[in-house]
Order: sequence, then C-alpha cells, then structure tokens
Amino acid sequence: MKKITIYFGPKSGFEKLIPDERKTLSELVAEDDAKRKVFTHIFKKDEEIALKQEVIEKIHLNNLIAYSESYSGITESAVQGFASIFSGYDIDYLYLQNPPIQIQHQLEQTYPKMITIKKYNYKKLSKNMFLKINLKFDDFIIGQNKVKKRLLVSLYPLMSDNNNHKPVVMMFYGNSGIGKTETAKFISKILGQNLFRKQFSMFHSGEFQSYIFGGNHSQGCFARDLLERESNVILLDEFDKPHPVFHSAFYQLFDEGIFEDKNYRVELFDSIIICTSNYQNEAEIRKHLGDPIFFRFDKFIHFEDLSEDSLKQIITMLITNKYKNLSKAEKKMVDKDYIQKRLFDNVSRLTNVRQIANIVDEYYGIQLVDKILEGKING
Repeated sequence: MKKITIYFGPKSGFEKLIPDERKTLSELVAEDDAKRKVFTHIFKKDEEIALKQEVIEKIHLNNLIAYSESYSGITESAVQGFASIFSGYDIDYLYLQNPPIQIQHQLEQTYPKMITIKKYNYKKLSKNMFLKINLKFDDFIIGQNKVKKRLLVSLYPLMSDNNNHKPVVMMFYGNSGIGKTETAKFISKILGQNLFRKQFSMFHSGEFQSYIFGGNHSQGCFARDLLERESNVILLDEFDKPHPVFHSAFYQLFDEGIFEDKNYRVELFDSIIICTSNYQNEAEIRKHLGDPIFFRFDKFIHFEDLSEDSLKQIITMLITNKYKNLSKAEKKMVDKDYIQKRLFDNVSRLTNVRQIANIVDEYYGIQLVDKILEGKING
C-alpha cells in the first residue's frame, strides 16, 4: 500500500478526488464472493483454509475506492476486520469516503504513515452573504418583517473573529405554512448550497432510535447522512415530534458542532442549524422540550400568522409563477385575473402558503381540463 486517503464529505467532492481508473470495494467484494471467496479467512479460523489462501498470488490494483454506502454491503465481522480484507491484494492507492470510526482506527494502526485526511470545504457565511440576506429577504419571505432582524442578529456570530466554530442553533416556531422552511431554503440558497433537511415527524420511535444513535453498518443513520451533506445549513423540521429522550443526542452538536453515534463522528463547525416547531411561544417550547435542550438554542424566532395584505402578495406571486410555467397554448386558455379575484374575495378564509398553492393549482387545473374537454387545446 502506497497511500490511503480518507475523505469526509459528500460524494460530489469525493468524485473530484478519486482517479478515473478504479475498482470499488463493492465490486471487489462481489467478485470475491462469486469466484475466489478470498474473504473466508476473515470469518473462519480454520488454519488450513488460511494457509491455502496465503499461497494465492496477490492481485494488483492501482486504485480501490470505498464510497459511504460500500460499508453497508459488508458484514459486521468484515467491518471489525476491515484491514484484513486487503491481505489478498497488492493495492497502490486506497480511497475511502466517510468510513466508520472503527475502520478509520484500524487503518491508522495498520498503516500509520500512509494515511492522509481530507475534508470537504463547506461554505462559511461571509459579510457579502450576510448583506445579501438582508437585501433579498423580503423578496423571498413575505409577511415576516420582524423575522429578518432577529435572523441577522442570530447569524452575526458566524462572522465574528471570536467565534470558536460553534454552530448557530435557532428554533423557528409558529403555525404551519407561514415561511419557516422557506427561510431555511432562502439562507441555503444565499450560501449557494443544497439545504440539508430532515423531517423528524416521519420517524417512529424504534426506527428513530437506531437512526439517531446508530445501529448496524447496513442501516442508514443521521450521522452518515450528515457526513454526506453538501451544505452547512441544516434544517431539522418538526424537531418537537420525536420523544424528548432523543434530545440528548443533540447536546454536543448544539454546544460544539460535533455529532457522534456508535459508528461515526461528524464535525459541523460554523454551521447554521435550524429547528422548526408549531409551538406558539417560548414558554410552550420550554415546557414540552425541557430545559436541557431548550437552553442550548441560541435564538428563538417567532413567525407570525400572515396578514391579509401578505396573503394577497403571496396569491399574486403564486399565480404569476404558475402562469410562467405554462405552455403558450395553455396560457391562452386560462384566466389568471379571474383566479386572483376569486382568491382575493376569499382571502379571510386563507391562512398559509401551502393552502394557497394548492388552491391556485386547483383553479388552473380546472380551467385547463375544461378547455381540453371542449377540444380547445391540441395535445
């Protein structure tokens, strides 16, 4: 072995690092299972089998690649004896993306002088980005003027020279569909990265336990997903939905920017962590989440219910955006002014963006279907 490169970060960055000529760990395991069964000695202690395999001529490989998902394809025993996998091979260069802690430690002990660690360069909030958030906020997030100042105050420490790389951790709270998730998307867009988003309401307790604290290597987990993220803007939607027993997993993350489970360690330095909930005030949040996690949030930002003027702005924006995406033929067959008037007349019955978007889609759909049935749109 000439060199081992351990890379922490998303596949997009890993692909730029690895050579074109390669064999993946998954391919190697599949070939050996099918042909030579070279890995038998990892799982069996039969001395005769081991001796037979020692006399097999080693196969030369220029570059062996292990992606994040590669570790899911080998057994727990193989993970424990990972360094032994390569005994039947003469490998020049080994590249590993986001290896479990156990594998990294094995390689460091076996090949201490051959290892290089590389990490993905996540974008940090710059002064220009900060000013752009201030400038563009009202164009993207309608009806939440009070949020902008609180948000900017919350983000400022990331630009400070005194910042010790601790993430900024915020709780966005208020009713559904009034801009919490869109604000997280907006921040990520300004930083030029794809938002990392997890919907915590989708997990059941048993499933969530192994996902958060780590299970077998064959299972997906929060830590590995974090390692593969492309953004340092983290959105934990409906953070209040899982049982409070899971909050302890986030203590170190919120305090220091480090997340650890039984298999992985992730650094989220200088990140922006946004949690959302539908609670109505801070007292309610503290009561339901408890003090240990409550006091680890840097800021609580309330999103107010949308005023009628804000709802009308949103109606106009959604109708206009939908119209732009229609074909020329479809544009001739719809009456967007009629749709806007109907929604304006009923604005007091509307409450959030999702509701309005669904109604706008419904109105456009009805008009277009009617025209098709009348034979006025040629397919």
